[in-house]
Amino acid sequence: MNLDAMFGPWLPDQPPLNNPGSTQAKNCTPHDTGFVPFYDLATTSTALTGDARGAFTTADVSGTPQLFAGDATKLYWQDATDVWTDKTGASGPYTLTDTDYWRFVKWGEKVIATSYSDAPQIADFNGGTFADLGGSPPKARHIAVVRSFIVLGNLDEGGTKTGNKIFWSGQNIETAWGPSLATGSDYQILEGDGGNVQAILGGSVGVVVQERSVVELAYIGPPLQFQINETAAGIGTPAPRSCVRFGQVVWFLGWDGIYQYEVGGGVKKIGDGKVDRWLNARINKEAYFKVTAAVDVPRAKVIWSYCTSGQTTPNEILIYDWTTGNFSYCEIANELVFTGRSNGYTMEELDNLYSSIDDIPFSLDADIWKQGAIQLSGFKTDHKSGTFEGAALTAQIDTTEVSTPDTRMLLMTNARPLVDGASATTTLRVGTRNRLNAAPLYGSTISANSIGEFNTRASGRYARFRVDISGGFDHAIGVKVAAQPNGVR
Repeated sequence: MNLDAMFGPWLPDQPPLNNPGSTQAKNCTPHDTGFVPFYDLATTSTALTGDARGAFTTADVSGTPQLFAGDATKLYWQDATDVWTDKTGASGPYTLTDTDYWRFVKWGEKVIATSYSDAPQIADFNGGTFADLGGSPPKARHIAVVRSFIVLGNLDEGGTKTGNKIFWSGQNIETAWGPSLATGSDYQILEGDGGNVQAILGGSVGVVVQERSVVELAYIGPPLQFQINETAAGIGTPAPRSCVRFGQVVWFLGWDGIYQYEVGGGVKKIGDGKVDRWLNARINKEAYFKVTAAVDVPRAKVIWSYCTSGQTTPNEILIYDWTTGNFSYCEIANELVFTGRSNGYTMEELDNLYSSIDDIPFSLDADIWKQGAIQLSGFKTDHKSGTFEGAALTAQIDTTEVSTPDTRMLLMTNARPLVDGASATTTLRVGTRNRLNAAPLYGSTISANSIGEFNTRASGRYARFRVDISGGFDHAIGVKVAAQPNGVR
C-alpha cells in the first residue's frame, strides 16, 4: 500500500496520533500547504560597542533610509556603507540598566529615542547628534506617535514613577510638555487593574498594551484630545517588546499565548491549540524583557526572538504566517530583531566591502542591495547588524503520524520525500512506536539511492518521518511511503 504522510501545519500542542499537522518544523517557514526555507542572519555592518538594546529604521523625505540603534551607553546612526557611527550627545554616556532598552519614533525629519534611564533624546536625520528633547518631558519606557502627538508611557517624573500613566506632547509641538489647552499637551493615568504600560503602538488610533489590559487612544480634539477606551480587560503582555503593529493589527506575547488585536475589532488567541503550550514550556520567563518582535512585510510574517529556558541570550525565533495562521521556529543566536530597510549599493561599493564575489553573503539580486527595500533585520551576538538573507538553514520537519485503520503493524519498505529544489540535500529518519504511551524511536539516517528513493525496513504500529533538508529548497510538503501490513503484533 502507499501512504501519504504530509507535513501540514506545525502543531506541537496537539497529540502525535491523528495530529493533522507536523510535530516538528524547525529552521523553516510556513507557506501554503508546506514549508519553505528560513535564512540565516548575515551581517554587513560594523559593531556597536555593546549589546544592541534597540534598533529602528525609517526614511527621510527623499526616501533615503535612516537606521538608528542603541546600546547601554550610546546611540548610533548607520551611514550608507553600513558603518554604525556614535551619535551620543552631551548628556551621554547613557546609563541603561540591565533590563532597559531603547524605543524610537520618527518625528518629521528627526528621530526621538527614549530608554527610561535617561531623558528622551532627539536628533536630525542624516547623522545629527542626539540631544535632550526640549520642554523637559518625563523619562519614559515607551513612545509612539498618535496622530500629531508624541505619546510617552510608563513614566519617571523626577523620581516619581507611575507605570500606568501616559503623557502626550502638544499637537505638532515636540517641545510642549505640560497640561495646556493652547498646545493640547496633557496626561492620563490609566485606571483599573491594567498595570504598567508595556507598549504604545502609534497610528491614527493609538493602541496601549498594559500588563493586563489593552487600551485604544482615539483623537477627538480639544479639550480632551483623546477618548481613552479599555477594549480588552484582563489581556496584556509580560514582554514589552513582543508587541508589534502592521496596519490595523497588533500582535503580542500574552501571559498564556500569542495574541492578535485588531483596532476596533477585538482580540483573539492565534496560538491556541497550536504553539501556546509549547512556547510557555520553552521560553525563559525571567528574560521576558529580551523578547523582541518584527514584521517581515514581504513574506507576510511576524517573528518573535526569545531566550529558551536557562538561556540569557535570545537563541530561538518563533515565526507566524498571518495569511495561513501557521507557525514554525528556528534556532539562531541573536540580540534582537527588527524591521529594517536596505541602504542600497552600487557594484563599485560592493567592491569596497568584499575582496571577491565569493565573499558576498547574499545573491546579487537580493533585496539588501536595493535602496529602501523593507527587510527582516537583526543583530547577531557580535553586536553587528544584518538581514535574514544569508544561507538557508538546515530544516527539520516531521510528517503526521500514520497507521492503518485497524492499527496493524506496518512494514515500511521505501519512502520518497516530496521536496523540490535543485540545491536541496535531503535525508530521512523513520520514527516508529507500537504503543501510544511510548515515545517514537527514530532509526538511523537514510539517504536517497540512485533513483531518489529512501530504502528502509522499519516496522511499527505507528510511524512518522523526519526529513532534514540542507542547502536550501523550494517547497517541502510531505513524504510518499510504500508500506505493507505486517500482522497484528
